[in-house]
Amino acid sequence: MKKLLETNFLVYLAKCIIGLTITYTIYEMFPQHQFFWSVISVLLAFSPDDRDAKKVAYDRMKANVLGSVVGIIIFVIHDPNLFFMCFGVLMTIIIATILNIQATTRSALAAVIIVLLYEKENASYHMALERMFCVIIGCLIALLLTLLFDFTIYKDKRKRFLRRAKVVKKHYSQLPKA
Repeated sequence: MKKLLETNFLVYLAKCIIGLTITYTIYEMFPQHQFFWSVISVLLAFSPDDRDAKKVAYDRMKANVLGSVVGIIIFVIHDPNLFFMCFGVLMTIIIATILNIQATTRSALAAVIIVLLYEKENASYHMALERMFCVIIGCLIALLLTLLFDFTIYKDKRKRFLRRAKVVKKHYSQLPKA
């Protein structure tokens, strides 16, 4: 019960509810587009551990772009089948490793398979681009909310840090020069 009242838990809960409200409103306003991906992405991009909250949102965006691009390229080359899905998985893992973004590999692999299966059913790469755009919107909303919460909740810590830095700077500037 004590854990439920900790600041990090309450901040995480608030970000999820606010992010869900914003993205669901966009989803309702534009039913002709795939903004349900924004609703999903905003929740996946939040982290209950505040230390890596911004990194999670950035990584999710990178993964989505990587997986979507690989999926679209494979879709354009050949009709998706098991062989080309395996090829997409292989390429995604290799590219993520080359770009040193291995932390995003699982999400990128999910994106590649979603694009290939979805495009196989709809026979249009436009939907993959729209999905990528909607996921990025969800991630950006998560990132903006994280930055907003950081700015408002943790500004006292920043003020104390800045005051301490000024004191240290003043102290060192008064030392005799050798």
